[in-house]
Amino acid sequence: MKQWLLQNVPEGINRNLIESIIQVTPFQQGSAFTDGIELLYIVIVNTCDKKIEVKNLVVDEQNVQVRWVSASYFSHVVEHRFQRRFVQWALQGELMYDANGFIENIRQLFCTHPSSFHKRKVCIEFSYFLRQYLEAKEYTAQGLLLDAYSNMFRALHHWARLSIMQEGYIPETVVWKQVQEIDCSIYKLYEELITTSEPLEKRLELLLLASDFSMVSKIKECSEFLFEIMKSRTEPWSVAELFHHPAFEGTGIDLILLLEKLVGRSLLQQVLDPTEFGVEKKYIVI
Repeated sequence: MKQWLLQNVPEGINRNLIESIIQVTPFQQGSAFTDGIELLYIVIVNTCDKKIEVKNLVVDEQNVQVRWVSASYFSHVVEHRFQRRFVQWALQGELMYDANGFIENIRQLFCTHPSSFHKRKVCIEFSYFLRQYLEAKEYTAQGLLLDAYSNMFRALHHWARLSIMQEGYIPETVVWKQVQEIDCSIYKLYEELITTSEPLEKRLELLLLASDFSMVSKIKECSEFLFEIMKSRTEPWSVAELFHHPAFEGTGIDLILLLEKLVGRSLLQQVLDPTEFGVEKKYIVI
């Protein structure tokens, strides 16, 4: 099959620029993990006209999908976790061809713990947890219990992913199976939220207390990557400068909320800088 893939390339793709080929076999027939396809091939191309091109084929009476993906787009998707299945495909798929070690380098990036890449992921995931937990807290105070429940459920999911990362593992699409083995305390909170017969308000109060404690105990450690960036110079940072920093641009990090919470915990200092538009708030590590 490798030779067939190397020889049968779509128009606009140079077969000499193929970097890697990954074969992904689903756990069971019709699995959503591969969109119901029997065999999935990811073909990484160094440069091509399109970011991604998908072909559904029948090869030897099997339903086969081939995804031709540019190397730059694949790296972007994997590093920013826009599609978690891509991460699992890259890490767990059978490596059929890897001319220059492209996939091996990506796997090494994920498996090196701790690393700058790992700290960045933890910081971003913590900001997601923070957003969902604080919104759940507000909705509970307003008596909007079903909305609070939805946010608390999402907060727990981010909390679970965060716990998996901090143990040096990679969060998969089956997060709760993973966290049950890695951190049973979070799994018990998950069960408390969705399975107990306690009134919803009582369940939310319990989860919010646990989240309060987690936020206070984790915020400094989880913000280490942000601190390292901010310590790279002596001048205070504006929100715009941090948003457009290459490490955060395009990640969706909940940066403003995180900055304000760090100021509230006396981990960052707020600096007021007069400008022609008014007084701008900037931030510096204490």
